[in-house]
Amino acid sequence: MRDELDDKQKAVQEFERSVADGEENYTVYAREAEELRRFLGLVPVKGQGLKVTLEDGDYMADHVNPNDYIVHESHVFQVINELYLSGAEAIAVNGQRIHGNSHIICTGPVITVDGIQHPAPFTIEAIGSPEVLTASMQLSGGVQDQLVNDNLTVTLDSGQVIRMPALLSELDTGG
Repeated sequence: MRDELDDKQKAVQEFERSVADGEENYTVYAREAEELRRFLGLVPVKGQGLKVTLEDGDYMADHVNPNDYIVHESHVFQVINELYLSGAEAIAVNGQRIHGNSHIICTGPVITVDGIQHPAPFTIEAIGSPEVLTASMQLSGGVQDQLVNDNLTVTLDSGQVIRMPALLSELDTGG
């Protein structure tokens, strides 16, 4: 009987351990699900971050081609990619949330983000560590230097609270 009791107690302990492990896993899964919802743009987000403004450069008489001093989608992509690589949790262009399937196209003096046109200047907001995001943008020979070399005006404004709507509410309301 004693052996049978020991076996039953061991079985109960195993069951209790598995329940405890399941609760720990549930917490981890819930946290991961929330992070994925935030990354996919399914929930509104708010946090500290960096605002990067890109403006067309001043007209220069020695440059015949206006493309030499206007912001193109490639410039916007450079900033977005740098911010994501630096740990940005969410990004918006002129208030429109960017997601994994977003597409940005240059159409003359405006850019089109997921079918919605935005005129210059282009404000790219990123939620994440303001210090890390700013340092990454200001690396010597990095994105900011490249943009300035392309005759663009680049302004960084860090440490402010940034709010972004959920992507679905943005799509439901038409922008």
